[in-house]
Amino acid sequence: MEVASDLSIHRVLGVALLYTELVHGISPIFTHYVNVPALHLVLVFVSFKYPTISTVLPEKRFLFGRIEHYELGIFRCVVRYGYKDSRFECEFFKEMLVNQLKEFIRNDVLKPNELADNNKVEKVDEEMVQREMGIMDDALKFGDVVYLIGENEVMASKGSSFLKKLAINYAYNWLKRCVRRADEVFIIPRKRLLKVGMNYEV
Repeated sequence: MEVASDLSIHRVLGVALLYTELVHGISPIFTHYVNVPALHLVLVFVSFKYPTISTVLPEKRFLFGRIEHYELGIFRCVVRYGYKDSRFECEFFKEMLVNQLKEFIRNDVLKPNELADNNKVEKVDEEMVQREMGIMDDALKFGDVVYLIGENEVMASKGSSFLKKLAINYAYNWLKRCVRRADEVFIIPRKRLLKVGMNYEV
């Protein structure tokens, strides 16, 4: 809330999908990224989960939540894949996510409210939906989808023993390079990919 409301941070056109392993809380990559300082009109924290079922129905693949209050344009999305589900091509994935995010916005704002059953409140809710939809449409019409991935580098802290430096700086980082990168796993187009680096000393 504090970062998104900071007037010194410019909101730029487009949608940013920030890939994170966290389902709850905010990834430290986010606060590191806004050192730029710029933030896309729509930001979605995306995490992937693999429930122990064979397939997930397309309409239940994306579970959305709103971060803080309305009209900030910041959301959370958990994407679920069963063990028999195949990954979608990036363009189709983007289209599905955006369409279901729009549906979530409408349902979230217009959700039933026992204390708000008069026409005046319904009109206010509809106006709020239109404003948020307008933000989404502007973000996509005049910008594009950017994929943000954190890339962490772990180094042995100063004063560490030779054995610790050898284990972390060489052995651990060599093993890490042998693992497939996140952009390869999620089939992210290179031209739309932005990596945010962070260094950790242990």
